[in-house]
Amino acid sequence: MNLNDYFSPVEIYNTSRNYIHSSAQLLSVVSIHSKNQPIEDITKFDLALIGVSNNSLHDIYLDEYSEVREELYSLCANRKTKLYDLGNLKPCKTKADTIIGLRDVIIELISSKIIPIILGNSEDVLYSQYLAYKKLAFRANIVSIDSKIAALENKETNTPSALWNILVNENNALENFSNIGFQSYYVNTRTLQFLSENYFGAYRLGFIRSNLKEVEPLMRDADFVGLNIASIRQPDAPAQNDASPNGFYGEEICQIARYTGSSNRLSSFGIYDYNPDFDQNKQTSRLIAQIIWYYIEGFYQQINEHPLNKGVHFKKFLVAINTAQNELIFYKSEQSDRWWMEIPSLLEKPTKNTIISCTFEDYQKAISGELPERWLIAFQRFNPA
Repeated sequence: MNLNDYFSPVEIYNTSRNYIHSSAQLLSVVSIHSKNQPIEDITKFDLALIGVSNNSLHDIYLDEYSEVREELYSLCANRKTKLYDLGNLKPCKTKADTIIGLRDVIIELISSKIIPIILGNSEDVLYSQYLAYKKLAFRANIVSIDSKIAALENKETNTPSALWNILVNENNALENFSNIGFQSYYVNTRTLQFLSENYFGAYRLGFIRSNLKEVEPLMRDADFVGLNIASIRQPDAPAQNDASPNGFYGEEICQIARYTGSSNRLSSFGIYDYNPDFDQNKQTSRLIAQIIWYYIEGFYQQINEHPLNKGVHFKKFLVAINTAQNELIFYKSEQSDRWWMEIPSLLEKPTKNTIISCTFEDYQKAISGELPERWLIAFQRFNPA
């Protein structure tokens, strides 16, 4: 694939606003697809920034993410960063063409072990991510950060939502799904019942804000994440298509982005619903830049460890609970203090148990005689009746 055929070049004009010396800025360590610098060998890079253009075919060189880019590249650099800004996906004739074009680019990058960070203005980004894993014949664990869960509402229309397509129409490539930060007045009970019946996770905004560490194990097990800017409160991110006065605060979403980056399983990260026409004093572009910065920060602090990996030191804990047929098995890393738990399989095939990420609080619940909800949902998912 010649990526120059897919992307329009971009130009960075102003990164002096943060008063950081140019040699210390992120701009000094990244490579950018510009008119004078076409895309060449990207195999030595870890990350790739992509903008999904909404311009017409006549405005191919306009960059609606220019403010995000300039804010991002003005921030302090982690010298380890190996990021290639591919530019913006060239406009396509139809929405379906754009979805497929982005899908093919994501496949190319994932196959080269490069993580795409995708900027877009609609949930089609999430759908393209999913289609990439589907074409790769990979069952994906998806985490969506969104105030709404548009999984069922549009099922009878000619333009079903991305989640409807992912969770219902084309779910043969779906391993698991979790939504973080939904707001109850936006989600009907039928949708929540559907998620519960399929053993998917749905976490209210209030719960996550009070238990932000609960996000970390979800991200640790995620294959790709889609962040809807509409999950952030309007005062912190006004440049969105469907703003709400409630949502995550800026510092909370940045911490979530750091958890996302620290996952060594995750292989693509989408940020969507950004509309620069609604931005005020570049507030949203600054926040998105900081979200990406925190993702990069988490990425370069990853710890490659898992209870099944050889040479990694873990402590194993067995907890007896009366309501469980067998002992619950937990693992704690001696390096990072992170926790995992084992989910037994009652099926003849496969016979191997599954290990999922968890928190210390899950272990505490178990030793107090209570089945952790995370364990129970996973057990039901892996052992369907």
